[in-house]
Amino acid sequence: MTTTPAGEFNIATAQEAIADAYPDREAIVQGRRRLTNAELTERTRRLANLLLDRGLGLRRERSTLAPHRSGQDHLAVYLHDGPEYLEAMLGAYKARVAPFNVNYRYVADELRYLLDAGRVRAVVYHGTFTPVLAEVLADHRG
Repeated sequence: MTTTPAGEFNIATAQEAIADAYPDREAIVQGRRRLTNAELTERTRRLANLLLDRGLGLRRERSTLAPHRSGQDHLAVYLHDGPEYLEAMLGAYKARVAPFNVNYRYVADELRYLLDAGRVRAVVYHGTFTPVLAEVLADHRG
């Protein structure tokens, strides 16, 4: 599931350790929706595995890169604030993919610029953003 080097501590390994210690405690509460630590772990591992299965992940270790370079594939997180946002970020960290926020108010030109400049390999997005994302991706591919 994760490709984090042994002994390295980060937010993904911290979340996993919390879930191991307290699997039945609530991790996320949003209105009536509740996710336990175990459920959050299962969902974020599934996303991590999906990203890895699609060939995304770490390309070069930090120690081999200039300070301003990224050795990871980039994942645009194009979501409203909510549990899915946290799940996307944690899943990306577990796959050693570099997630970054996309403002959900962006219009097509802003989104097009961000996806190009950010060297995005994948996008996690809410269905309400499908029309603008489809427009941008059609232009990008064509």
